[in-house]
Formats: sequence, structure tokens, C-alpha cells
Amino acid sequence: MQYVTDDTIVALSSAPGPAARCVIRLSGPQTAHLIAQVFLPAASAAPDKPTLPRRWTRLIDRIRLAGTISCPAHLYVFPAPHSYTGQDMAELHLPGSPALAELVLESLVQAGARPAQPGEFTARAFFHGRLDLAQAEAVAAVVSARTDAELRSARRLLNGALGDHCRSISDDLAEALAEIEADLDFSDQDLDPLHADALACRLAHPARQLDALLAAGISWSDLRRLPRVVLAGPINAGKSSLANALLGFDRSLVDALAGTTRDVLTAPLTLEHGECLLTDTAGLGPLADPLAHASQALARQAIAAADLILWVVDAADHRTRNQLTADLDQGRGLASPHQTLLVANKADLCGDLPARIREIETLAGKTVMPVSALYDNNLYPLRRRITEALNLPETHSAAEAIALTIRQRQGLEAARLHLQQAILLLGSAPPAAPPAHSTTQAESGGYELVSLELRSALDQLGTITGQVAPEAILARIFSRFCIGK
Repeated sequence: MQYVTDDTIVALSSAPGPAARCVIRLSGPQTAHLIAQVFLPAASAAPDKPTLPRRWTRLIDRIRLAGTISCPAHLYVFPAPHSYTGQDMAELHLPGSPALAELVLESLVQAGARPAQPGEFTARAFFHGRLDLAQAEAVAAVVSARTDAELRSARRLLNGALGDHCRSISDDLAEALAEIEADLDFSDQDLDPLHADALACRLAHPARQLDALLAAGISWSDLRRLPRVVLAGPINAGKSSLANALLGFDRSLVDALAGTTRDVLTAPLTLEHGECLLTDTAGLGPLADPLAHASQALARQAIAAADLILWVVDAADHRTRNQLTADLDQGRGLASPHQTLLVANKADLCGDLPARIREIETLAGKTVMPVSALYDNNLYPLRRRITEALNLPETHSAAEAIALTIRQRQGLEAARLHLQQAILLLGSAPPAAPPAHSTTQAESGGYELVSLELRSALDQLGTITGQVAPEAILARIFSRFCIGK
């Protein structure tokens, strides 16, 4: 795809369909002229030469179309060179009628604008130096983020984290390359001799940086998979009440009638260091209606797919010791080999809670966490236990590190390979080269190979930031964007 950046593009920037508001975005040298065709206060010095304010501005007035159609509108002006695209930009915020948006777009196109291609606004931001290529890819990642971890990682990339790492490594490689090429180009000058071992030591630092970046880098697919936490246990243990209390809203229907929950209900649960999917299931045990078998089969399927099981029992249950033992044994059988936390709900209804907890712990052979879903008692420690059991501090750290696309990982791995080869070549060179003016042809050829490897490593890093960006790569990246972004 051949990108054109000297015309003016327009697109619907908000999601299509009815809404409270829609946003139409323009970028390019004719932005002021086009806005004057549809927005009433032609913010212009002269009618034939409309201009936009030269600072960020919001204007409130009306849209006019075909001389008869008029409606309230806000105009946001973003002048060059400090706009998102680096060009004059404007956004029209209108009532969210699809028909109205279509009429405005049609009027702007008839006045001379070109409909934008997918990702073309962000492509212009890249071409005008407002974003590097890794940041441009992060824009699409922000738009498509489905989890909190994805959004945090995308925002880190958008802030330039990956580009900063690559530029730091590139600076070190460029300095070493300049030293080598100065010696090669001015071999008749009285320069300091190159020391291969010292140069290799200098290159070890960017090599370690690359290794660390690749080791800490995680894939976007890893971020998209949230761990599953399943609430399971006997009938009427208060699992649905506990699910609602942990989530902070009523996701599950709650009633005093035993066996209220029949389906598997799932919602994202935000924890201190990340997210998980919390699943409420039907109670396990005898039920005297035809739906019991189906609902409990779904519960067992959810348990089998869990990363962590919260096995919930009733702390105030006055059934026999044998019945409690049977509930705990059932939990051990179903939860194995899954990680399990044992939770005693309804602690507020238990007369002698310490004695009851000791009894449950003796029968279960493991620690029990007493909670009250009704009064939110002990829910914060339970959330901490869930975070620790899922190893979410590490997940959080990963999201705070760098999430890499396949293209970015391949570029980093190729750069590392070329850098390792350069270090190997230096290792096979004489420990200390003779003075530059007397370097032999064979030794000079060795350093030329090192120079080529360093140049290749720099080129690979350049593909990540966009300093080396073939048209095919750019087209593939920006084609994945929404129109209007």
C-alpha cells in the first residue's frame, strides 16, 4: 500500500451505530476549508480563506447541511504540529445518529476530503514522527484490549517503553560500530588500536539488555487468558452470595431456597494485582427435581477447567459430623489435582466460630478461611489469598513488562543473533590488534564482518521502531486497525 499524507482524510472515529454521541475526525492541510463547509462559525479571517485557531480549541455551535438541516455540534481543533497526526486535525462531536453521521461524512467528501483507510490517522502520526512503530501498534492494542492486563501493557507500549529499550540498545551498538568503522576508514591515521576483547565487553551490555527484554517479554495471547476461579461446594453454602460480595454487584440470583443456582455464571473479578474470571456454580448434592443432574454436570465441568477452586462450606451448618466429612471428601475428590482454598461462609451465623473452624480443619486436614458474604467479613484477606494462589503478583509484573507481537519478538531475536555473532567474531580476533596504520588485510576483513553483523542488528531493531520499515510491514500493521483510528 502506498501511503499519501498530503491530502485531507475523514472518517467516523467512534463506533458505528446509534449512540449518545458520534465523532467525525479530519486530518490534513484542507481541514480548515472543509470544516468551514459544514460548521456554522467559520472560524476564519476571510470567507475565502478559512483558518483554524492555532491552539487547541473547542467551539460550540451547529452543523449545517444542504442549507436546511442543522443540529448542535462541538468542534475540537488540534493544530499542527502538536496534533495526534502532526497535521491540522479537527473532530466534530455530533448527536449519535447514524443517518446524521453519514450525511456529514458525505458532505465533507463532496467538499474534497478523502475517506480514510484503516489505521490511516495513526499511520500519519507515524510518518510525521509523533509515534514510533511500536507505539503505533500499541494504539490498536489499546482499542482491542479485553483485560486489565492487556490494557496496562498496551498503555506501556503507547508510552514508548519498547521503543526506549530499542533505542538504548541501538545507541550502544552504534557507538561500537562507529569505532570499528573509524579504524577501518582511517587505517592510515595514527588512531588508538582496536582491542577486540574490550570491544566485546562493551557489546556484552546491549547483549544482556536484549536477553532481558526477550526473557521478560510476554505474548499478547498470554495476557488475554484470565485465570479461572470457581466457587464450588455443597448446596446452600452461600456460594452465590459470596460471588456477589467478591464482585461488588449482584451477578447471581440469591434466595434462601436451597439449589437456587442452576447455571454456571461467570464475571471478571478485579484483584489487587490483576484479574481473574470468577465462576459461580450449582451446589453439589441431592436435589429432587429434573434439573439437578444437568446443573451439577455443568458445575463439574467448570471445576475441571478451573485454575483455582474455592470450596465453600457452611460454617453454621448443624448437620452431622459424617455429613460434613462427606462434603469435604467430595471437595477433595473433585478438586484434585487443582489448587483449592477451603472457605467457611456464613461465619456471622456460627455461635462458636473458633471451635467450628477447628473441627473443619481437623476433618479437612488443611487451613480454613472463615468469611461472611452478608457482612463482607474477611473478604479482603480472601482476595489476597486468591491473588497469592494464582501467582498474580508475577502476572501483574509481566503486564508491567513488555508484551511483544510475533513481529517484534522475531526482530529482537534476529538482532540478538547478529549481536552474538559479532561478539563471537571479536572473540576469534587477536586479543589486541596492532596499531591501526599497520592493520593487516586479514584482520581488517575480520572487523568488516563484525561491522556487517552490527549493522544487521541495528536494522532489525529499526524494524521494531520503524526506522527500517518496508511498505509491506507497514501495510500489514495498519490494515488491522479500525477505520477512524
